[in-house]
Amino acid sequence: MRNLRVLFCVSEVAPYAKTGGLADVAQALPVALWHLGCDVRLFMPLYRCARDSIKTFSILPAPPTISVGVHDYHVGLLETRSTSGLPLYLLEKEEFYDRSDLYGTPDFGDYEDNPERFITFSLAIRSLCMGLNWFPSILHLHDWQTGLAAAYHHFYWRHEPDFANSRTVFTIHNLAYQGVFPGKYFHLTNLPWEAFSLQGVEFWGNCNFLKAGLVYSDHLTTVSPCYGKEIQDSEHGCGLHGVLQERKDRLSGILNGIDQAVWNPGTDSCIAANYNSSRLEGKRRCKDALLAEFGFSKDRSELPLLGMISRMAVQKGFGLFLDIVDELVNLPLMLVILGAGDAEIGRMVQTVAARYPNNIRICNEFNEHLAHRIEAGADMFLMPSVYEPCGLNQMYSLRYGTIPIVHATGGLNDSVVDVQLEPHSGTGFKFYHYNADGLLDTIKAALSFFKDKGEWTALQRR
Repeated sequence: MRNLRVLFCVSEVAPYAKTGGLADVAQALPVALWHLGCDVRLFMPLYRCARDSIKTFSILPAPPTISVGVHDYHVGLLETRSTSGLPLYLLEKEEFYDRSDLYGTPDFGDYEDNPERFITFSLAIRSLCMGLNWFPSILHLHDWQTGLAAAYHHFYWRHEPDFANSRTVFTIHNLAYQGVFPGKYFHLTNLPWEAFSLQGVEFWGNCNFLKAGLVYSDHLTTVSPCYGKEIQDSEHGCGLHGVLQERKDRLSGILNGIDQAVWNPGTDSCIAANYNSSRLEGKRRCKDALLAEFGFSKDRSELPLLGMISRMAVQKGFGLFLDIVDELVNLPLMLVILGAGDAEIGRMVQTVAARYPNNIRICNEFNEHLAHRIEAGADMFLMPSVYEPCGLNQMYSLRYGTIPIVHATGGLNDSVVDVQLEPHSGTGFKFYHYNADGLLDTIKAALSFFKDKGEWTALQRR
């Protein structure tokens, strides 16, 4: 299958640039495809954080200018190897990508020139292939940042001999983030005007980059089967459920996976002690180390410790968490939270943590190594997302014997088996009605289960 060439076009790749699970998928999935025999290569923008973390790279021949509207932009192309050894290409344009954040800042919101930034990135896909004289069988596109590439392929590239045999696959990682911009930006795309229509990228008078991917790609995927069904209804379809219903014959829901070499408690160098499903003693040492790191008193070490690693966003269930926190702290538990994102949510969670220091500690940042230590040291993992296209942290938790407590939605529903319904095969706890009572009652059920050490250990091993 090495003749199946896949170009993975994505706006972030771990460990170079990351705001969420997309970057983890971009790190792990290409490796899995390579092991299946595909010739896989990656392409992403050269953000400041990526430049800072990449030690060596080579400069590719400069492509022709990229035309965005009436502007011709000079860009550079660099090549390196990913942490897994796959070819990784980077689009260099300092005025667009040499910034402190990928898409915007917590305090001021999205960058105003995001349309130009990701039109340029989408157009540069063709320039990269031409410069390499390497043309993919599959252009694998991801989320709104590369949605326009599907339109460029549909209207222009597929009619060229070099791209005649290529096809586009567009993966929806989160339908809520669509790249919607005022209609005046459409002229920057240099697409034919017929594309600015109800059947194209037009969306209530605006230009919708993600819709371009949905309409013009040869095949669509989502990151879990359940989410693939959910987004076809009005509640979860974010205004695009009609488009997805029309394309349901070209839509597949495929559950994400994790890199079990990176997320492996038996070999993880980030954690205090290694352990596995047949030798769990090290997990207790990880818990003790995590409690000490967050400054909890040793005399509370027998209480269950909950972990929460998440982007600070309403979608991730922080509204529901704040609704129950005054009742939560009266339960016999401790909670550690790691995450960054929405500044206002971050401030509210920090206020709560300051109010209840005996129960809640927070680290308001992104810290990959600490994420490993929380997964290993926590007894349970809290993931009360309003919706969740897939979610990876519940899978990391399962891998580390850390019992997930999740809302039964999307990939959370697909990947966690409810022990309350399946006592002999269950792997976690689910709540089915998205309200404060549902979440609180499910946490109480998990705390009750925790008291039976034999049953809890069996659950951890599963």
